[in-house]
Amino acid sequence: MWSAAACCRFALRSLLRGRGMNMWHHRPAHLFLPNQLYRVTAGTHHKEHFFRSDDRLRLLQETFFACIRRSGWELQSWAIFSNHYHFIAQAPVQAETLKPMLQRLHSLTAREINRLDQTAGRKVWFQYWDTCLTYEKSYLARLHYVNHNPVHHGLVAVATQYPFCSAAWFAERAEPTFRRKVESFTCNHITVVDDFEGLSQQAAVEQSASKLAHSTTGA
Repeated sequence: MWSAAACCRFALRSLLRGRGMNMWHHRPAHLFLPNQLYRVTAGTHHKEHFFRSDDRLRLLQETFFACIRRSGWELQSWAIFSNHYHFIAQAPVQAETLKPMLQRLHSLTAREINRLDQTAGRKVWFQYWDTCLTYEKSYLARLHYVNHNPVHHGLVAVATQYPFCSAAWFAERAEPTFRRKVESFTCNHITVVDDFEGLSQQAAVEQSASKLAHSTTGA
């Protein structure tokens, strides 16, 4: 059973959405319901490309998987980039575990990135946005969006070529009928916090070289 407070929050969110408004535009409002599907987006501080290499993306992805398993969320799709990530997952009975799970993920990865860059205490993560997906079409469209997000950011021509997202996993494991159904949805009218610029591998190398040169001349 939902609490009275949860019902009020859900009704308010539905009302605002119906008027074309987002509750999380400046400060995310988090609604936690057990066993519901959520789409989550998180971004780095000032959208900095802290995870700008394959090794760093691998670190973020592996830590993300470990935190998801530890918290009991059931992962549906994910896409991880140098300055943000998206995922869709089903909440456990203890839906309030989303916040501590993300805090743990951000804490662990920030400490490791700062250790690598020798910048102890630097702010790495900004905040996160979550949306409770209560309609099947909304869920399927966002599932398609997250799977194909690397293409949206211009990193690959085909999403399955990107190793830090769920596209290849989904293509392998999803039943053909369900896969075709998901891929039939377009993403043109989806409202998602995703104003992040993609960073190609070449750009990442050039950025790292530029920062190294700057730190050397400034020493």
